[in-house]
Amino acid sequence: VLAQCRRGERPARPAAPIKLPTLHELHADYCQVKGIKASSQKRYESFYRTHFNDWLNRPVSDWAQPEFTAHCQAFAQSKGAALVELGRGVVGAMVKYANALHGLTLESPFAKLASVGLMPKRAQPRARVLQEADLPAWVAAVEQIGEVQRDMLYLVLYTGLRRGEARQLCRDQIDLARGVLSVPETKNGKAHSLPITPLMREILARRCEGLKPGNELFAGVSADHLSKMAERAGAPRFMLHDLRKLLATVGERIGINDAVLRRILNHTPPKSDVLHRHYVQLGVEDVREGLEKIQGDLKRLSRRTINGSGAN
Repeated sequence: VLAQCRRGERPARPAAPIKLPTLHELHADYCQVKGIKASSQKRYESFYRTHFNDWLNRPVSDWAQPEFTAHCQAFAQSKGAALVELGRGVVGAMVKYANALHGLTLESPFAKLASVGLMPKRAQPRARVLQEADLPAWVAAVEQIGEVQRDMLYLVLYTGLRRGEARQLCRDQIDLARGVLSVPETKNGKAHSLPITPLMREILARRCEGLKPGNELFAGVSADHLSKMAERAGAPRFMLHDLRKLLATVGERIGINDAVLRRILNHTPPKSDVLHRHYVQLGVEDVREGLEKIQGDLKRLSRRTINGSGAN
């Protein structure tokens, strides 16, 4: 530098090193930019604290070290398939975000491990346990539990709502005058709505009575314990998601149009299905008839005797 000055040259100031964010900082920024739901953000934060806590406050550039790949390999080989899939997804998302935002060239350790066959098999969807033939016994047991819990189980059966969507329903999401149930926050990020059919109206009117706009319809109900409560009363073994699958199965069996069934379940069409992904847009009234047909068949199936010889 002194020699440069003597020659009349102005020394260049060395560039300050770029401070890269930590995993904790990057994840918070990602959630804000991407509009991740608060419930999902809380779930991901819990995952990181439990399984990647030693990396939370280290800069993302450290992910290029063999130490991080070894950590991911140990995690992948010691945890269940579903948890590994979650880790693969959230870490992969952070890698892509860090690369795009900070000009890095990181590669997900899970992708590297998969390329050499060191990742376990991907988690498979759980088969539906509750069958159509189980409905009479299921209904008989559900009738024995508390009214609030019973109403929530029937509402999930008749609507196909995910358990979180049903559990968190508030009074201002139920428009009995217009006959519309609205779910602003869903798993796929798309606001959802359904027509209020006669079977739903009976349940919703009872649950909405005396509530203020922000009050929950099923306050105090533990969605995690509902199935166990019904099973203790004699119901066949089931999970709440079985009720959603059962509605879809009955809809398919009685010939409900695929687009209508997807709209009822709030499923996004595959990317290759340009027609239904970008052109066909069904509203609440477009699915009312189909939903009522499915509910009618579920009601009919639930009234059969165990041996199918007639109504109870």
